[in-house]
Amino acid sequence: MPGEAADLIWIYWIAPAIMPAMKPDPFIRRGLRAALAAAGIAMLPAMTAQAQEVAAWRVECTGDGKMLDCRAIQQLFQRIPNQGDRLLVAVLVRRPADAKAPLMTMQLPLGLNLTEAVQLRVDGGPPERQPIQTCTNIGCFVSAALNDKFLAAMRAGKELKVVVQDPNKKPVEMSLPLLGFGLAFDKVKF
Repeated sequence: MPGEAADLIWIYWIAPAIMPAMKPDPFIRRGLRAALAAAGIAMLPAMTAQAQEVAAWRVECTGDGKMLDCRAIQQLFQRIPNQGDRLLVAVLVRRPADAKAPLMTMQLPLGLNLTEAVQLRVDGGPPERQPIQTCTNIGCFVSAALNDKFLAAMRAGKELKVVVQDPNKKPVEMSLPLLGFGLAFDKVKF
């Protein structure tokens, strides 16, 4: 299935199947308290956000016995005491067999302002704006083809900055390390 229909099928069928199985790998600590407070991301007053350790990008694959579908993955979690981890953003980059450009799919939390585009920026580079395409019971999704310039920036950069807006139209910035992105993306096959 070419084009957007295949992307949406991937979002509805593959992403929900693999997202619960994804676990964060501990390495790099990122402070989230200020970003979450500014975002208004739902936290009860008694809860505090603790930094979640974020690891290098990794590769995960699924297959049907005939074809292997691999993707480079990075995730950022919010740790909530006595409740576990809450996914803030998951970024998956894959090379669909029927597309010329790599595809980036992001899963974001529910409760965002859907009228404003998500901004993606590598380090201090120019922002790429992408609309939120759909939301399900597990989150909201953005899917976009990566142009060569943005892909090169991700390979050479240190951080991928994802900026969303909370329901009050206040920007919330989340930073994901690009450590290991180039190596993980090179292992993703067509």
